[in-house]
Amino acid sequence: MKIRIINKHTETLFQEILRRIQRLQSGGTIDSLREIGADSDKQIGASYVSLKNLASTYQPDESLALLLWNCQRREEQIMACLLFPTEMNKEKITQLIYSCLNFEIAGYLGSLYLYKHPDLAETASAWLDTNLPFLQLATLSALARHRIINKEDSLITRDFFLTVVTRTYEDKYVQLVAERYRFNI
Repeated sequence: MKIRIINKHTETLFQEILRRIQRLQSGGTIDSLREIGADSDKQIGASYVSLKNLASTYQPDESLALLLWNCQRREEQIMACLLFPTEMNKEKITQLIYSCLNFEIAGYLGSLYLYKHPDLAETASAWLDTNLPFLQLATLSALARHRIINKEDSLITRDFFLTVVTRTYEDKYVQLVAERYRFNI
């Protein structure tokens, strides 16, 4: 087991965020998910908008974000995506994928965090060439969001984007996402 020492301030913020997330619980959302047969484990039904508003009251903090990520619950991982500092080491990002909860969270990792990463243009091809569906989906989401946000001065060229969304991916869901992003060209 890996032991990590955290400072008291980070621990206090972490506990505070956990309590505040718990207050965002929506039983109606969970009931709706269960009714349609969707997996409602590891989540409390808090909306993305509520989590984004909550995250806006905190500063980016890698230690805090990693603590949240490692909770292995939907809301905490979304909060982590919103609190990761811009320049996090590429190897750490790759390691996060191994504990990514599901494709939804991989999409949030890409569209909330990776799209603004300074090394996105240099690492996108390598990440897409991995056999890690969550990393591939996160990268596709990051590339699409980056192009949308940075229309005039995108680091991702139209040709490169066209290449990555028209290639064939082994995972069916990643392939569907790539096909969906073809409309962003």
